Amino acid sequence: MSRLPGADLRFALMKFMQNVPTWERVLRLVLGLSLVAGSLTGLKPGLLAYGLELTGAILALTSFIGFCPMCAMAGRKPLAKAR
Repeated sequence: MSRLPGADLRFALMKFMQNVPTWERVLRLVLGLSLVAGSLTGLKPGLLAYGLELTGAILALTSFIGFCPMCAMAGRKPLAKAR
């Protein structure tokens, strides 16, 4: 199977390019911290609490980094550089 020239380079560079816009980063941070805080304060330790904590931590982490691997796998393009 032949590949397009430069396809490997584009794939490698996409790993480090932001693909989450600012408004979504803020939303992810608020939701992530809310999930973590809610699971730590209101739920008994268990699978649901740990799942909410993990989901909240992932949302907060992707908001700080600005890159979401699942969005990249779904086909979201990297953000264009502001001029």
